[in-house]
Amino acid sequence: MAKFLQYGITNVAPLIALLLQGLVIFRFADRRNRNYPLAILFILILFVVTVFAYTLRLRPDLIPFTVAFTDAYNLVDLCTYILLLLLMLQLTHKTLQQLGESTQMVWVLAGVSALISITAFLFFERDPTRIRQVVSFWMVLLNLFWWTLLLRKRKVERRVMLLSTGIGLMMTGQVIGDGLLILDNRNLWYFIAAYLIMYLTHYACLYSWFSAFRPGPAETPSL
Repeated sequence: MAKFLQYGITNVAPLIALLLQGLVIFRFADRRNRNYPLAILFILILFVVTVFAYTLRLRPDLIPFTVAFTDAYNLVDLCTYILLLLLMLQLTHKTLQQLGESTQMVWVLAGVSALISITAFLFFERDPTRIRQVVSFWMVLLNLFWWTLLLRKRKVERRVMLLSTGIGLMMTGQVIGDGLLILDNRNLWYFIAAYLIMYLTHYACLYSWFSAFRPGPAETPSL
């Protein structure tokens, strides 16, 4: 059973992720959905990274896994999180403007985000799992703050709500999954549980984004 689940996670799950990522990219082919450039850039880079990682899993002999290569790959992976963080800050800025409040808070949040990311990168220099977990946890907190702003509005854009929901789900799954890997990355069941959580929340995020950019009413009453 464990070997079957491991095979599914390492060979089937990435293909499902690529399919869903491709569907989200297809949504951005519509010109009406191109006013979120950071979201477009994020999903494109994520798609390329997923293809690259899956190719290396099938053909590990293609590129030697040197320290320099591993560092470069981890840096690109971290950049996808930074793009997502910038998107959240951009949408938080937009929400504050719509509420008629000062947007100075966004600059404070941007500074804290930069400080946390740099500190995590320097402190856990050779441990990308811990770096991801720290950054992801901060993004979960940032997403909660964004939600408190959204709930103060009379009407919330369906698109913005689904974008926020997707990010929150994916980052929460990343925090839990990385936590399990940190506890014991050699235990097969920990490995299965960690990646199962991360993939399922990743799928949920992609489905939310796919739904966010479908044609339809732009707004829905706030809860």
